[in-house]
Amino acid sequence: MVMRNTLLLLPLIAAACAGGEGTNPAASIGCSGQVLLRNIGPMAVEQAFFSAAGPGNWGRDLLTPTDIPPGGDRTVMATPGRNAVRIVFANGRAAEMPAMDVCTSGTLTISPTELIASQ
Repeated sequence: MVMRNTLLLLPLIAAACAGGEGTNPAASIGCSGQVLLRNIGPMAVEQAFFSAAGPGNWGRDLLTPTDIPPGGDRTVMATPGRNAVRIVFANGRAAEMPAMDVCTSGTLTISPTELIASQ
């Protein structure tokens, strides 16, 4: 009986340890949340949002009051752990990434067609 109950609890324990969609377990292990944004496109990036709460809860623009010119880069501070990302270009077009772990991928390369997270 004890073995059966233990086996039934294992999936619940694993789920709790893994964290859910909106959690940031890395926040407790020393991650600063620092992200290097690299603009390799031909258009300036005017806004950057990182949201641990997910899309729709973007919060404040991390680039205010300046932008990232073509070929430029800038370091911003995001909430440690998983974040949804929204980048807005000078023409008003936006690009989004549903999840980027800023603790394992500290660089976000911004191109005209995609956002690429890397170390």
